[in-house]
Amino acid sequence: MKKKDIVIGETYIAKVSGRLARVRINSEAELLGGWFATNLDTGRKIRIKTGGRLCHRVKQSAPPIVDDTQYFYGGKRYA
Repeated sequence: MKKKDIVIGETYIAKVSGRLARVRINSEAELLGGWFATNLDTGRKIRIKTGGRLCHRVKQSAPPIVDDTQYFYGGKRYA
């Protein structure tokens, strides 16, 4: 996404630590660049450096994201 498309207070799908997560944009990081956000899946505060990390805006009724790729591979379950 581009900087002009990002809205403070909205929820987006973003790539965080190699995984897709729901994040809420809290404020713009003026001196550092980018945005301060909260990872809604873990509750941690993060900084989004570029709009390229944001995939798309989330509708309010979107279900939570579940990443099963680490547990299932080739039909077998790994913990």
